[in-house]
Amino acid sequence: MELIKPDINLDFMGRRKPFLLLSALLVLGSITSLLVNGLNLGIDFKGGTKLIVAFEEDAKIDRALLKQSVNEYVATALNSTKSQVEVQDFDTGADSVEPFRRFVIYTELTSVIPTEKREGMKATLEANDALQLAPNGADFLREGETKFFLTFATDDIIANREATIQAAFTDLGFPAVEIESDWERRADLEYYETQALVEQDRKQGATLGSSDLVQEHEVFLNKKIENKKTAQDRIFTVRIDEFKSDVAKVLASTFSNSFVRVESSTSVSASVGKDLLNNGMVAILYALIGILLYIGLRFDFRYSPGAVVALAHDSIITLGLFSILQIKFSQPIIAAVLTIIGYSLNDTIVVFDRIRENVSRMRGKDLVTTINTSINETLSRTILTSMTTMIVIVSILVLGGGLIKDFATALFIGVLIGTYSSVFIASPVVITMDTFFRERGVGTKPSDASKAAA
Repeated sequence: MELIKPDINLDFMGRRKPFLLLSALLVLGSITSLLVNGLNLGIDFKGGTKLIVAFEEDAKIDRALLKQSVNEYVATALNSTKSQVEVQDFDTGADSVEPFRRFVIYTELTSVIPTEKREGMKATLEANDALQLAPNGADFLREGETKFFLTFATDDIIANREATIQAAFTDLGFPAVEIESDWERRADLEYYETQALVEQDRKQGATLGSSDLVQEHEVFLNKKIENKKTAQDRIFTVRIDEFKSDVAKVLASTFSNSFVRVESSTSVSASVGKDLLNNGMVAILYALIGILLYIGLRFDFRYSPGAVVALAHDSIITLGLFSILQIKFSQPIIAAVLTIIGYSLNDTIVVFDRIRENVSRMRGKDLVTTINTSINETLSRTILTSMTTMIVIVSILVLGGGLIKDFATALFIGVLIGTYSSVFIASPVVITMDTFFRERGVGTKPSDASKAAA
């Protein structure tokens, strides 16, 4: 199928200077916006909490109302109207033991207890004679979820110590706490490590069904409960579930009998979020370095800068548009940027392959003419590929929602910019690099055509 006549002869390289100027302005504007406005970081990178909530299986839940209810609570807790709340369906699979309708809720709130108050709680716990903690035996997680670490002076029966800890936190005004001893944590870790090895063995033979796995887990829990009656420990972790409890109250009030419970709550601290963002940006940088080496080895190092400049151009403009439009920047967007790099690279390699073929075939022609011919010959393929990709992306934009829509938005921007950069960025840089090397008398790969013309 050809949308464009095979003998078309558009002078792309003759218009390269205005397009290079346009790209320079876009890149400059993107960098300026990134420096001034920054990125609208999502919960992945700012830190926050992920809640999994369960409703009755036949409940008709309005996701917009669910989001609004949690958003109002979070906005009040943060004293900010710019709070972020995302709601998505959560499917546990057909083999789920409890057939509830579940949703996952992302919020940027990690704790309802400020650091100053936690400092006071720490001092109160250490001064509590009923606890009999070791010197400096109370500490807490400095950021993220509200978690206290208690170290006692002596070992004692776990159940007895749990009752004492529960009483101490109830006196502080926090009856909803989860208490875990170091002994229990080790027992769980050993169980799940064993299960991982068992699963590897099962792959070689018959696979057990979900009911068998549930039964095994129940056996483990019963055994742990029995052993816990005599087990002793002195190190405990106490997690305050005030946020989880508050959300449960909000949802119970809003959705009445349809709401079942908040099944789990997981927090990501701001520093962990920052590390995730840094790692994502480093991944993009490594991708560009790897591509520089790959193009240099596959073609010639005259081609490498063109490919990398085009990919950096695509990435910067995509990030810049996210900054200008203040679209939430999350982990899926990092994946989208890496996808854009791959897509744009594929387009660029197709053009470069044709240039390399035509340099040998069209001896006596100058490099500008050779590149123009190569772009025209691959133009039909480029447009068809971009169109078919866009059909899928636009479908996701129209029908999708939440994070998948942001992902599709990044791809939409990237495919447009990537197709453009393969023609008006990568190829002109090849001409510039060839001129640079030719003037210094280095090598002869694509410049043979240029020399012949000279």
